[in-house]
Amino acid sequence: MNQSSLQNNKNFPRPFNDDYDLLGVLGKGGMGYVYKALQKKLNREVALKVLDTSSDKESIERFYMEAQAMKELDHQNLVQVYDFGEQSNQFFIAMTYVKGSTLADVLANRSRLDFDAIEIIAKQVARGLLYAHSKGIVHRDVKPSNIMITHDNRVYLMDFGISHMQETERLTLTGMTMGTPEYMSPEQCHGDQVTIQSDIYSLGVILFEMTCGRLPFIGAKPIEIAIKHVQEQPPAPESFRPDIPNGLSVLILKCLKKHVADRFHDMQELLDALDNVFPKSSDKRNTEKNTHGSSNVRQLIKNRPLINADSKPKTKSIFSKKILLIGIFLFPLLVFLILLFMLTYKPPSTLQELSQFTLRASYEERNLENEGGGYPTQNLYDKDFKTAWLIPMPINFKNPIMIIDFPQPTIITNIGFAIGYQKSVDDNFGDRFRIYNKPKAIYLQTREGYRQRIELEDLKGMQYPAIKTVETTEIQLFVDETFITSPENDFAISEIRMLGLLAN
Repeated sequence: MNQSSLQNNKNFPRPFNDDYDLLGVLGKGGMGYVYKALQKKLNREVALKVLDTSSDKESIERFYMEAQAMKELDHQNLVQVYDFGEQSNQFFIAMTYVKGSTLADVLANRSRLDFDAIEIIAKQVARGLLYAHSKGIVHRDVKPSNIMITHDNRVYLMDFGISHMQETERLTLTGMTMGTPEYMSPEQCHGDQVTIQSDIYSLGVILFEMTCGRLPFIGAKPIEIAIKHVQEQPPAPESFRPDIPNGLSVLILKCLKKHVADRFHDMQELLDALDNVFPKSSDKRNTEKNTHGSSNVRQLIKNRPLINADSKPKTKSIFSKKILLIGIFLFPLLVFLILLFMLTYKPPSTLQELSQFTLRASYEERNLENEGGGYPTQNLYDKDFKTAWLIPMPINFKNPIMIIDFPQPTIITNIGFAIGYQKSVDDNFGDRFRIYNKPKAIYLQTREGYRQRIELEDLKGMQYPAIKTVETTEIQLFVDETFITSPENDFAISEIRMLGLLAN
């Protein structure tokens, strides 16, 4: 069934192929229609993007690039691709179906937003972009119509149709200059190379619009707006919003700098600046203020759910309530104490995390924590991912990156590594981190000369690669192969852990 027949047929639901039934039309994008669909095997609602069959070769290439870019992304603030393929000469992408409203709809109903709402939206969009940038993907079309807000205040960034994957060749000049003029960076207007700072500029335009109730640059024609992005300075946000919080105007104007080098270095630095403008609610605001702030976003969305309140009278006596509460409290406490005893008691022969060792590292090139006297090796096993041991580029593969000494013969069964990143903020999402290069394979060599190769995966978090159990008093670790994120970045090992037991 081709695109025209899909549109002429208004009856829903109807089949698209063996895997999907179309439930309705969600909208029309630059490269085709987006349908609400049912993925039959999983009984899951999805958004199904179908490319118009009349599209040219470049649009097909861009559609394929979107699928390739999005399949690499798995983050709570980005729509996720479940499936993509071709059906009857039509390309399709199945992705997260988001129930809510676009930020464009929100801004159409409210000329400017409350600052609590601005904080919630800006931080979540920035988190999603930070993650995409860590995967080498620049969005290039960050705008309100590509930002969805759900009824529970979750913000999603979508439509990576003209995203730029840094490791791939760029499209033609037409593709390079594509975007929405009101939100395009000066370098995009020029047709120059896009970087993560281009997304920072676009987010700055959105921040300006949410704050001031208007765009920083307005014109009758797209070319007029593009020229203003390149040549004119944006007006001061406080001239439109006198009650703007301290620092927000400076933050917005830094995003909107004409030269890439004058903007924030990366999305992490922008998030840190947002944290300074909008301190954590738990530290700076009372509970009532918090509740009001969270509801601000919900109030912007049509058909918002009502707050469920239990209005039924209570029939239990005060005494029975107390007995029930005491029982509820004591039972999990008893279970917890039993589990705590079981977990902490370890007979001498039990496999456990090793802590009796001395670690020497070859490189103390960088002092990330600004602690006087060098970078302490204890950071490699302190269970704090906000520290990272950096191995400078270029790496010398002949020298060990670290040597681990044990006071007596020890059996090592597992070695865990966290590689290639450093947390910057502790939070519930765990997505605030800086990206470095990663060791891909490490050689483990014992004092006795036994040598084995350990394969590491390109992922964030602790990983325990398969190793052959060894008994020794010394281990040397050598880098054998690497994942390169950027030739300018160092290699990082943020944490190392060992499991085993003392030899008899």
